Amino acid sequence: MKDIRPALRSLLLGDAGVAALVGTNVYPIRLPQGVKVASVVYTRVSGDTDYKMEGASGYARSRMQIDAWAPTADAATALANKVKDCLSGFSGAVGNPSVFIQGAFCADEREQYDDIVQLYGVSRDYFIHHEEL
Repeated sequence: MKDIRPALRSLLLGDAGVAALVGTNVYPIRLPQGVKVASVVYTRVSGDTDYKMEGASGYARSRMQIDAWAPTADAATALANKVKDCLSGFSGAVGNPSVFIQGAFCADEREQYDDIVQLYGVSRDYFIHHEEL
């Protein structure tokens, strides 16, 4: 089974706009302790597998939450917008091993502030349609 998470990380790190703001600070599930710079955190919220009579079709849809964290609200919004520019409507093969993404679509967004890490965040959910087998 192909995992969308490494491919998603590869796609984000390979985008010049995102990389210019975060370098390599793209993390799964949570922000590491002590990180106080612009960063992206991705989490799989849910996922669906498609089936046909013979079994799994190879098509999946993952709902991914992408959090953009930064020291100011404006910087968090700018980073979230770079992520959206990278993902929204994207299709193509990405990652190693390669995963084919059929389409990525922004579905929801929220703003937040975390008192503990003292960073502003913009969270957006994306539906990512991709191959699973």
